[in-house]
Amino acid sequence: MAGQENLRAAAARDKDFVGLDIDAMAQLIHQMGGASNAISAWLRTNGTLPPSVPRTGLRQAAAVHTWVSGQSGMLTRRRNYAITHLSKGGHPMPHVSAGGFGGGRHRTTAVGAGRHTGNFADVHAALKAGAADASAIRTAGEAHHPVPAAVWKRLAANADDPDYAHGMYDRLGPAGTARLIKAALADKAHLKTVETSLGVASHHMTMNEKWLREMLDEARRAGVRDDAVHVLAQAGLGHRARVALGHLGLTEMVGAHPEPPRSGGAETPPPQHLIPAPRPPHEAMITPAADDPHAAVELYSRHPETLHRALEGWPRSEALARLVTHATTAHDADPAAVRANAERLAGFHATRPSGTPA
Repeated sequence: MAGQENLRAAAARDKDFVGLDIDAMAQLIHQMGGASNAISAWLRTNGTLPPSVPRTGLRQAAAVHTWVSGQSGMLTRRRNYAITHLSKGGHPMPHVSAGGFGGGRHRTTAVGAGRHTGNFADVHAALKAGAADASAIRTAGEAHHPVPAAVWKRLAANADDPDYAHGMYDRLGPAGTARLIKAALADKAHLKTVETSLGVASHHMTMNEKWLREMLDEARRAGVRDDAVHVLAQAGLGHRARVALGHLGLTEMVGAHPEPPRSGGAETPPPQHLIPAPRPPHEAMITPAADDPHAAVELYSRHPETLHRALEGWPRSEALARLVTHATTAHDADPAAVRANAERLAGFHATRPSGTPA
């Protein structure tokens, strides 16, 4: 999985995640699932014993199966929270019944470290709740009704839940997400909720260039593309989504013409909009990758020609400058990729006409 070393480094600095290894946790979850399946098979095979045979072993095996199944669900929930939190796209782990580090000993229960993480018992319940609220949003939109207040309330309460957010945006899809952003523009709290939940979801679902392009195209048709770009830029997107959005931004930079200097003064948002349009929009699209050394390194490594063409057209772009700096000097990224990017940049400058702005 991309960024594993970065996640381990973040865990080493965070008291709630010291020693966390996402890969090892995934392997443990896989092993727990295998154990649960093996016990289930044994119970099915031995469930029809003669009446004279004691049922003690069956009862004990069933109790172990219940415990193992509970651990698998709990570990998956916490792994999802950890991925989001350590990638700086989410929020701290919610309170769970096991207590914090350094406390006294706790009695072992049937569900081990605690029954609930967040507001849902397990991954399935959270995914189902998110999908149900997405269906309610789509139904309201098709009837040209506002998003129900109860849905906004549940979304606000669970915006930082990775499984709930995954279920919601997976069901909404890119077009539904664009329409949700439009629905949120009249209320700052709603807009912040969408921003937070969309960022959390991006760490756990496929939010690639195709998904982002479709979302932005639908936002354009709805007249809120600039607002959608702002939400994406502020959402704390996952690594892959940052790289994908950055490439879309670079592609737009290549095809765009620099705007003439604007007059002084603050920008005024269009009617019904809470936020000024980002200027230029494509620069805001590359900002999440430009401010993340790991994403910057990958974006330059995968799309060097597009980046060079963007530099030619926008040599004074501050976001491009940050992107190039991180992509060629990052200390905690892949050293070979960083060196290759530095060589690419040197070659680019060597081929530019004399007197061209750096």
